[in-house]
Amino acid sequence: MKRNFLLAAGGTILLFLFPYMVTLFITGKITMAPKQTADSGRTVQIKSEYGTEEIDLEDYVQGVAASQIPGNYEKEAVKAQVIIARTYLYKMMGDETAIAGSELSCGYWDTETRKKEWGDNYLEYQEKFKQAASESAGQVLTYQGSLIDAMFHRASAGKTRDGGELLPYIKSVDSSQDVDMEGYVTIREYSAPDLVSAISSLRGQQLTDTDALGLQIAARDDAGYVQSVMAGTETYTGEEVASVLSLPSSAFSITQSENGIKFVDKGSGHGYGLSQWGANKLAGEGKDAAAILAYYYQNVSIEKK
Repeated sequence: MKRNFLLAAGGTILLFLFPYMVTLFITGKITMAPKQTADSGRTVQIKSEYGTEEIDLEDYVQGVAASQIPGNYEKEAVKAQVIIARTYLYKMMGDETAIAGSELSCGYWDTETRKKEWGDNYLEYQEKFKQAASESAGQVLTYQGSLIDAMFHRASAGKTRDGGELLPYIKSVDSSQDVDMEGYVTIREYSAPDLVSAISSLRGQQLTDTDALGLQIAARDDAGYVQSVMAGTETYTGEEVASVLSLPSSAFSITQSENGIKFVDKGSGHGYGLSQWGANKLAGEGKDAAAILAYYYQNVSIEKK
């Protein structure tokens, strides 16, 4: 009886594995079958040494959010980030039910990466992100019926930026709690040769030491972010200068120093949309994800897909 049971069980396992064995024999690789009971009906395809794995969007969004926001943030802030990440995924997929991970410009932490990054806090943070995704399952942000570009950054310079006509749902709002973030102010000093090398690389036009040391802010927006910078006869955007000098944001000021030019920088990121630090502070005050998102994105709706 026992022998017959084991033979039957073994036969069942072989029947289950047979399609994969045939695929391996013919193609030399195994393609993992998609979940038969996918929560979202949409999948992201990830290539690995073992073949192609199809991950349900509701599982994948947890890894995306994990790569974007600190694991020790409040759950409602994490949930807001999950909704932002899900909105991006749905926007990228359009009407398709599957997309290759290589087509996405967002980060993604798989299980091993999360274990490495979170260390001893892995189980706690993993459960938090899982709950955040489960409690907001299918939720995305829309404006007048269309998915939004849910921009976000680590911390503003004290006030977020206005998105203008192209992003009418992104308005400048107070986020003065961002000044409490560790590293909110960054001070960096550059010599004339370093500035000449860095700034010249933006246009391919060689500047002089005099041009570099004469760097001036030409325009700044209402939130304090630099819009344009003059160096000699050339004009650069604040984002270009911040990027080439590895500044945390374009909310900087310029002062002459003994050895060159000193940049005093505030906040972290481009300053548009949701401030993650501000969102965490609001969550700590008892605000839920919906309230947080409604604060940083104006006149948007949370819809379920």
